[in-house]
Amino acid sequence: MNAKDIIQLNNEQREKLSEENLQIYEDMLIYIRLKSNKSEQQTEEVLLELLDHMLEAQAEGKKASDIFGEDYKGYCDELIKEIPGEKSSTIALFLGFIIIQFIAIISFVHGALGFALHYFFELGSDIFQLSLGKGFTIIIIDLLILYLFVKVVLKWIQGSAFKTKKPKKSLEFFQIWLISTTFIGSMVLIGYFMPDFGLTLDIPIITFAVIGAILYLISIILNKRYRITK
Repeated sequence: MNAKDIIQLNNEQREKLSEENLQIYEDMLIYIRLKSNKSEQQTEEVLLELLDHMLEAQAEGKKASDIFGEDYKGYCDELIKEIPGEKSSTIALFLGFIIIQFIAIISFVHGALGFALHYFFELGSDIFQLSLGKGFTIIIIDLLILYLFVKVVLKWIQGSAFKTKKPKKSLEFFQIWLISTTFIGSMVLIGYFMPDFGLTLDIPIITFAVIGAILYLISIILNKRYRITK
């Protein structure tokens, strides 16, 4: 079975756990999965093996602590050390997929929104002056911000594992809202304050929507061919 099939089996088998064991296992699952530099295939095999052990112990009336000890985080850290790293080609393919989708969505939204505002509400222009230097720099900076955003969110999620007292949902919502607002605001401000430089091209606004749609289609084809996300 490949990693995606194992995940599906894991989701089905996990429903057999008791409420207490399910909470412990899901904390372990989140903590181990979020080590993004590890092989997905090997990680999912380890997680399924953990689940099998828990189900066997549960059938015998044992607790999770009887198998893994009281220090679940320490146990997971030892397991993570044994999991090999992901292949460079797989990481490169995934990063390429994310970059294409990111540019596709930004381009399509910019083009479709600009087109709609101009032709339906007579706001803005149907021609966009694209500064190549500014545009390229903004894309690079936005991708770096996106990378930092993902790292911060994953670290925050991982840090929530194994807490005996879970924070209120309202507090968690506020924390993730604050993180998201900070990073999105950074992207907007960079685009607003960065001066134009380099060659400038006059491009019909609808062109951005077309380019975005083509790039998104390419990302779908890549995903189906290489099963990047499913």
